[in-house]
Amino acid sequence: MRAIAGLLLLSASFSACGDLNTGASGTVVEAHVTRVITTAERRVPGVEKGQLYQRLEVQLDSSLYRGERVEVDWGGRRALDPAGLLHEGDRVLLTVSRDVAARTYTVTEVVRFPTLVPFAIVLVVALLAVARLRGLAALAGLAASLAVFLLFIIPALQRGGDPLLPTVFGSVGVLTVAVFVVHGFGRKSVAALLGTFAGLIAVGGLGAMALTAARMSGFASEETIILSVASDTPIDVARLALAAVIVGSLGALVDMSVGQSSTTFELAGTDPDLRGLPLYLSALRVGRDHIGSLVNTLALAYFGGALPLVLLLSLGYQPLSVALNSEEMTLSILTVIVASIGLVLTVPVTTAIAVRLAGSSRGLRTDA
Repeated sequence: MRAIAGLLLLSASFSACGDLNTGASGTVVEAHVTRVITTAERRVPGVEKGQLYQRLEVQLDSSLYRGERVEVDWGGRRALDPAGLLHEGDRVLLTVSRDVAARTYTVTEVVRFPTLVPFAIVLVVALLAVARLRGLAALAGLAASLAVFLLFIIPALQRGGDPLLPTVFGSVGVLTVAVFVVHGFGRKSVAALLGTFAGLIAVGGLGAMALTAARMSGFASEETIILSVASDTPIDVARLALAAVIVGSLGALVDMSVGQSSTTFELAGTDPDLRGLPLYLSALRVGRDHIGSLVNTLALAYFGGALPLVLLLSLGYQPLSVALNSEEMTLSILTVIVASIGLVLTVPVTTAIAVRLAGSSRGLRTDA
């Protein structure tokens, strides 16, 4: 039942989306490559290295001119390598510009998203084969979390104003849905949820102080600059950066708190006489091992995303002092540090709550 509810929420979130090919910046037309006319290099002024480009014949698959064949360029001024070259049958999205006499088409992007579907199916099959009902619950929890983001958090951010409050309230909703849908309603889940809330408060408070101390403007990426300039509603990008730090730490916080709560209840169930301080110390020893591995995982995930920047540092393209003090690098390091502190604080808090609930003979069930 929980799985069905989560999947229905995700379906509702996607059904609420508008036309996939229409956005504020314009409308795109679907097409596919029918012939590669030429592939060569083109010199770009101010760039020493030649840029790959292709001249393609494509057939329009949508719009009033469906079936029409036109010629377009791909690459040249856009960075392109052999892996990005197109072949017959590849699907693309085109933008069209009109004048009095003719229409001109430009390749905006390659259609890549459908290629993810087989890998998503493999993930679903692996989860169901290994985790069975727990795997189905995990998928439902993921669906429900995405639905909360798409239906509540994103629309609230689009309305402008302070992005932090809707992110915090939405994060609380995501945590509640994720924990109870995946792990059921019981004392173990309640302990994990309360411990996660404690970590979330720590991350929010420390993140706010760290961003202020580091004098972060929030313009760490091209996307935030576009949001600030092109959006019709004013968005506080500095507080949006804090919101991103909070959201980026949610998964690790839930993982830590659920693992610690499960460990505590498992120890309590194995030895009925193990309660109070001995149970707390025993579960805490397990938590210490979990902290080390999860902090390492968190750091690798963030620095993996910043790998091109790290490689740029190693090549000496910018002075090291400039690169290390850039907002992009500082924000990645700051997020890892703040999230790690939240993880560390989550362990003793979650353990203490789980010990208290494990010793209760009445009230909520241990498991769903």
